[in-house]
Amino acid sequence: MSDYQHLRLDRDSRGVVTVTIDVAGSPVNVFNEALLHEVSSLVDELNGDTSARLIVFRSNKPSGFLAGADVHRIQQIASVDEAEHVLKLGQTLFSRIEALPAPTVAVIHGPCLGGGLEFALACRYRAARDDAATRIGLPETQLGLVPGWGGTQRLPRVVGATAAVQMILEGSRLTAPEAHEKGLVDAVLSPERFEEDLSAFLDHCLKGDSAERPHHGWLARLQDDTSLGQKVVLWQADRHIASKSRQYPALPAAIRAIEAGLQHGMEKGLETERTEFCRVLFDPSCRNLLEIFMRRERARKRSTWVSEEVARRPPIKSVAVLGAGTMGSGIAQLAATQGCSVWLMDLNDDLVAAGMKKIEALTEQAVRKNVLTAADAEKALKSITPTTEMESFAHADLVIEAVLEKMEIKQQAFRKLDTLLPPESLIASNTSALSIGEIGSVTGRTDRIAGLHFFNPVHKMPLVEIVRSPQTSDATVAALVDLTRQLGKTPIVVAEGPGFLVSRVLFQYLDEAVRLVGEGVAADQIDREAKQFGLPMGPLELLDLVGLDVSAEIAGTMRSLGLEESPTPDRLAEMVAAGSKGQKSGAGFYHYTKGQRGAPAVLPWAAEDSARLPAEVELGGEELTGLQQRLVFSLINSAADCVQEGIVAEPWMADLGMILGTGFPPFRGGPMTLIDHWGRDRVVEVLQTLCEVCGPRFRPSEFFSSRRPVNGTPARRFDHGNGSPPSPTAEHPSEQEIPR
Repeated sequence: MSDYQHLRLDRDSRGVVTVTIDVAGSPVNVFNEALLHEVSSLVDELNGDTSARLIVFRSNKPSGFLAGADVHRIQQIASVDEAEHVLKLGQTLFSRIEALPAPTVAVIHGPCLGGGLEFALACRYRAARDDAATRIGLPETQLGLVPGWGGTQRLPRVVGATAAVQMILEGSRLTAPEAHEKGLVDAVLSPERFEEDLSAFLDHCLKGDSAERPHHGWLARLQDDTSLGQKVVLWQADRHIASKSRQYPALPAAIRAIEAGLQHGMEKGLETERTEFCRVLFDPSCRNLLEIFMRRERARKRSTWVSEEVARRPPIKSVAVLGAGTMGSGIAQLAATQGCSVWLMDLNDDLVAAGMKKIEALTEQAVRKNVLTAADAEKALKSITPTTEMESFAHADLVIEAVLEKMEIKQQAFRKLDTLLPPESLIASNTSALSIGEIGSVTGRTDRIAGLHFFNPVHKMPLVEIVRSPQTSDATVAALVDLTRQLGKTPIVVAEGPGFLVSRVLFQYLDEAVRLVGEGVAADQIDREAKQFGLPMGPLELLDLVGLDVSAEIAGTMRSLGLEESPTPDRLAEMVAAGSKGQKSGAGFYHYTKGQRGAPAVLPWAAEDSARLPAEVELGGEELTGLQQRLVFSLINSAADCVQEGIVAEPWMADLGMILGTGFPPFRGGPMTLIDHWGRDRVVEVLQTLCEVCGPRFRPSEFFSSRRPVNGTPARRFDHGNGSPPSPTAEHPSEQEIPR
């Protein structure tokens, strides 16, 4: 047999050849050119091996089976010809694996995504380990791409057109039981008896037994097994994505590739798959989505935020959460499920019990959705100690305060914690807007004080703002970056300033929506036009969902942030005083019945037909209404201010924060990327018009007059007198591989 660097071959007495994949020098298995070359040579070897009765592919990496291709490599593809070459290489190789004379088995654990699943689909059998880490899918459309190594062709043939279309368009990542239910894997292997179960399954394969497929009803068979049914499925999918097709062209591209294969056969389908991949690869939407992925991984690297020379603290293993409300209980549940010992404290037993009830509900939901196993859920719940006494967590590595958004209450808590905790312990506040320096000023450990701002709901929102005051040390920032990664979140390190990054930028957008209501624009029109721009939820829907009482508190801290004093804090306070707190009270900007939104509310302070709206403008090939300009440009101008003032060190950080923290449309790349896309001078021109029509709050940010590049070197870094974190550069590339 040949010598391989990334593969190991073993043979047993049954004639089973096991090919173990272990890409050298990488924490995950990824299809790089070296691995593709070795697998191709292996296929040549196995084609002539008449003694092989069964060929098993498995991974030697604890991290998982196969993750796909490196996002750097995808971004480096410079031409259609180059893309066509890479696609043909993978398609041809997988077709050769499919044609091997001996049956093949893919043994899956951990992520099997993108090119990894396309490889597994070329095998005759697939078995998957049943644990929380196993995820199987083709998530390429989430990166603006389509599967390009046969995924659009083989997946419909394995699971049927209906399931395949849904999986590809949604980028679904299935657990092992879910994949088995769809017929994507033939066996689910117990983690406790993994090798024994695998050996029994291989015996089954050696006998040539057909895998038992799930039985679906006659309607599913009609849709999946007949030409007419498949056409109906694709037609329905086209209708479903129609409103998103322009923004996410990979969605209709994937449907076209699937359709070509179902109607004209594998060869035509693979050709169409290549054509569609090349078409979307160079679309701005795809480039933005790929860049977001890269920025997200960049943000998760410790070296992005602090020097590698900063000494590492011991990892944070014990976390106390002060406040058992929605945020506190969410943070406690997250920390517990990620292996921390946790204390949850509030003022009395009833409040703590209510918090624990929320945690139990979240954990049960995670088990139902196969995010956690029942055993892991039980372990997490046992790791949480409910308490009403601070003394019970006197030796916690970290305390996260999540009490009322009142400076005096937070300072009171920090003062007591400072006297109780050992000197090395860190204290963080989950505040969304208050000054970290002022909160921590009552302690004797200001260098070990920071903000750790989670977003609601904690278990879903991927972003955490790490807020450093002028006194916060690099060592503290580094420890919190490490913890954030451990919790499965993406950190953005931000400087002091009202609202930090996300709340500050979001407030300007929400404030503009409230102003529009005051000028007589209907709430549903405002929300509708925001969603037409690509935002997942309208600003007034969002205020109602968050709660007008909570929003009023936050708005009050940013009342005088702009060049014009905001009317929003007073408007929201009036609504709260009248009993309108949003969805939870049944009324806000809309009326609600059993949580369902109804008609817009009639508000006494809303004028009639007095809206100041500029004329429509054309930007980047699309028309923006006057209403959309007011909403979007308030957000863009505020993000530019945050970059100019050093709230974030570089423009890409503002983009990533707004996408992960607010749902800013990912296909647009972020507010700072829009400046590049639309042109700096054109953006300034629109802002100047808005300034003339609506007032000085739209005066262009000093960022524009500084001529600072949107994607260039920052004008200045954080300067806190204790060492500045280096700006992220190409010296710190992402190590994460993406599903290709």
